[in-house]
Amino acid sequence: MTDLERLKIVREREKGVMPHELAARFGVTVRTIHHTIKREKTRRHDSGVRTRQISVTLTEEELATFDAVLSRQGINRRSDGLRQLIQSANGIFVADEHMASELNAFRAALNRVGNNVTQIAKRMNEANRKGMRPSFGEGSLAQMRSLAGFVLDFADQVRSLTERRRSHLTLTVNAALKELADGEK
Repeated sequence: MTDLERLKIVREREKGVMPHELAARFGVTVRTIHHTIKREKTRRHDSGVRTRQISVTLTEEELATFDAVLSRQGINRRSDGLRQLIQSANGIFVADEHMASELNAFRAALNRVGNNVTQIAKRMNEANRKGMRPSFGEGSLAQMRSLAGFVLDFADQVRSLTERRRSHLTLTVNAALKELADGEK
């Protein structure tokens, strides 16, 4: 087959033409079609030929923020910045095992707090139904204070965890953009 025929096979396959149809049209086997397509994908990858395009819609503020980040890093073209972020996305968008573990522990602790509050409410309702004044002594008051303190601590820990993660992501993104900017010089 000629290079032109190989290119036609790849283009037709990208349009959705089935391999067996291409094999019949070009007088080759289906295996040859698959091999031709794989060879072209490898060639494009190895030579850095870009074949895909993405688009994103942003607000004016989002675009201005992105442009400012690129400018600080010395990157002149948005496409270069986006390309670098996409190439480094494997390290950025990977699930954070530590954060997931911490959040699971927080969820379990919050469930315990919820159970305690439910038990207190249940005792108060039972006393109310019997026409009695709910017993709310020092022990109950201490328990409520402890629960309130836990909820406040919980909120602080979640905020701290998310701030640490955001800071880590910012450093990772900045490093990826800096690498691009250093490569352009």
